[in-house]
Amino acid sequence: MQHLDYPKQYLNLRYTLTCGQAFRWRLDNEGFWSAPVRGKVIRIKESSDGFLWETLPGEPYLALLRSCFRLDTDVPSIYSHLARSDEHVSELIERFSGLRLLRQEPEECLLSYICSTANSVPRIMKAIDELSRKYGSLIADAGGCAHYSFPTSAALASANPDDLAATAGLGWRGPNIAMVAKQIIDRPAGWLESLRGLDYRQAKADLLTLRGVGAKIADCALLFAFDKDEAVPVDTHIRQVAVRYYMPELKTKTITPKAYDRILSVFWDKFGPYAGWAQEFLYYEDLLRSRDRLAR
Repeated sequence: MQHLDYPKQYLNLRYTLTCGQAFRWRLDNEGFWSAPVRGKVIRIKESSDGFLWETLPGEPYLALLRSCFRLDTDVPSIYSHLARSDEHVSELIERFSGLRLLRQEPEECLLSYICSTANSVPRIMKAIDELSRKYGSLIADAGGCAHYSFPTSAALASANPDDLAATAGLGWRGPNIAMVAKQIIDRPAGWLESLRGLDYRQAKADLLTLRGVGAKIADCALLFAFDKDEAVPVDTHIRQVAVRYYMPELKTKTITPKAYDRILSVFWDKFGPYAGWAQEFLYYEDLLRSRDRLAR
């Protein structure tokens, strides 16, 4: 087991791994947060003086951990920028200190968010687990969990659409996953990963050329897999947040393209290059608010 010396005020595993940005992380029987990442399993938990971690199978892979958790990102500067930009977000940074953005794998992230359309986080997690068991491959058993790789685009493109639709209630989303996967494999090798090197607007325009990928899914992928920190995925939660704190005049409950762009502009004007980080704090607060309402 390896030790990571990293300030806990800038890395809180529970906030980061349950805030809705990623769907593979689980708290295992040994108290580790675990997930399959790029053909390995990362296991990490807090210790008295930092974090304990390992990667399976094989030797410790620190570069994978650093990339996944974006440990080279200047989180203190981002927090300071956001706190200066908005009083409420400043309060959320105090409340959820250690929440940070992950860097996910582009293909898995994009296809996972196809599963998210009009779906709840628990159902998305269940569907991705089932897809991985059916079409991925076993990486390792650890902490009482069997970890499977996310299916390749080739595996999903060739899967029976009816079988995909029947997976954990995916329904019409299943064939959509296969459709997007086929378009990815029809592009030149490395096309998706190459979008990291483009600016936000060009990368988004390229993602939107994929049939079945709309603005919200594109922005999710850009924020969580392509290091586009200005991306703001606008869904029902963020529309509610925008009305509650920044745009009380926004009456529409339907996220039309015009409303989407208006909300984006407000976030960009307020938070600048870290609008996506602000979105995640606000999203997490609203997600917890919704869960509290359901629990009553």
